[in-house]
Amino acid sequence: MTIAICCRRNCPVALDTIRYFREAGQEISLVVVETAQRTTLSATERLYRRAHRGFHAYLYPLLIHTNLVGWIRGMIPLNIEAMLKRALGRMRRDRVKLISREMGIPLVEVDRHSSIETRLLLERHGVSYVLLASSAWLVREPLLSMSATRIINAHCARLPRHRSLDSLPWSVLENDKIGLTAHFVDGGIDTGPILLFIEVVPQKGDNLIALRRRVDSRRPEIFLRAVQGLQEGHINPIAQRECEGVHHRPMTVSELIGAEKVLQERLRQL
Repeated sequence: MTIAICCRRNCPVALDTIRYFREAGQEISLVVVETAQRTTLSATERLYRRAHRGFHAYLYPLLIHTNLVGWIRGMIPLNIEAMLKRALGRMRRDRVKLISREMGIPLVEVDRHSSIETRLLLERHGVSYVLLASSAWLVREPLLSMSATRIINAHCARLPRHRSLDSLPWSVLENDKIGLTAHFVDGGIDTGPILLFIEVVPQKGDNLIALRRRVDSRRPEIFLRAVQGLQEGHINPIAQRECEGVHHRPMTVSELIGAEKVLQERLRQL
């Protein structure tokens, strides 16, 4: 079984996953880093960003500097932001590249993950599973039709019930289990066959932002459990039906605040 990681530069999930797999004796054979930056966002993504900036300011009103930076960033056109990110990226040390070199893992940079260049790389290395640590765009063809390679994503909610953006706060609002679902990537959004779910129980002192960080910190673990379960035959992918879940819209600031209040009430009852 040959495993690759697809990520962006300095991706913390990729860094943690490489280390986690090495400690578990499971090797990563290839890292594919996407270098292109997004220059346009959909209307839905713009709403999501704006609402989360407002929610962050609500949770941390005393962090004037951070909130001001977030507000200024929201005013910068995305193509200018992409240019600034590229310039800063050239100045920063690429930690993914450094750890890959240190561990002897081949690393290749591509413009976009969803490209014939990436597909040829994966085929040349005989990759069985790709761990999707991060990507600027949804994964599309020509990767999805590969016969010998499957892409695994870790979604921050229970599938099929909660799909798309803000799935975690919607899970809180609907009093559902919190956690991560590993699933194969297909042509939809969070609609591919389910591999496994791990629950992350809210703890005293959590807020929605801290809880999301704790959920994301389990991504290396669920990636490892997914590939090992597939290799050993313990996991049988379960196909999703479109009617079984909801493609959530992004929450408004007031809805995020409402979900935060529900979470705090839930924690008081522990």
